Parts: sequence; structure tokens; C-alpha cells
Amino acid sequence: MEKKSILIDYDKEEDMISLFKEGSKSKVSFDLDLPNGNIVVDYDFNGYIVGIEFFNASNYFPMLKNISNFKNLKASLSVQYNKNWVQISYAIFFPDISKPIENIINVPYNKELILAH
Repeated sequence: MEKKSILIDYDKEEDMISLFKEGSKSKVSFDLDLPNGNIVVDYDFNGYIVGIEFFNASNYFPMLKNISNFKNLKASLSVQYNKNWVQISYAIFFPDISKPIENIINVPYNKELILAH
């Protein structure tokens, strides 16, 4: 998969953080209903993941409450595809925090179903 810059955006009012591949367009979204808040995975027109959004983001990233300048946030996103699942690895780099917040999300995956939408 081609390497694209990962952009990050935080909407403080909605408490939502988005990581997305620069210049990509979403075709289909898959909603994961989790206890800390929903996570939405976005797929492009070729069935590949182009972004993720965290709703109730401060539940996942409590340090957001202490940040005033969100323009300094940086992120990375890596995706590993399998026939029936996708593993999404992400890291968010916060100002004044030496180590990034890193995690992995496993999501069911059916490329044919995504392309059919």
C-alpha cells in the first residue's frame, strides 16, 4: 500500500479525534460501538482503510483536556490486511509527552462487501 501522510484533527466541541490519510476519500464507514466511545473506520473506493475516528476521544486520550494547541498533534497509521480482519496500528504524538500513545485495533474485514456498497 502506498505511503501517505497521516493528518490528525481534534474537534474539542464534539470531543472527536480523526486520523486520516492525506488526500483520501471515504466510501464506507464501519462503526465499532465500544465502552469508551465509538470508533469509526473509514474505507476508500478500493476497500482500503483511509482513516479512523474516535468519538468521546478524551476517554481514550485523557491528555487532550490539557492541550491548548491541537495543531502540534502528529500521528501515524499502519494497516495490515488479512482475508477476514484488519489490524490497525496507530500512534498519536502529543506535545510535551515523550512517548506517543500507541494501540492496535482489530476489525472484521470483507473487501467484497465494502466494494459492493
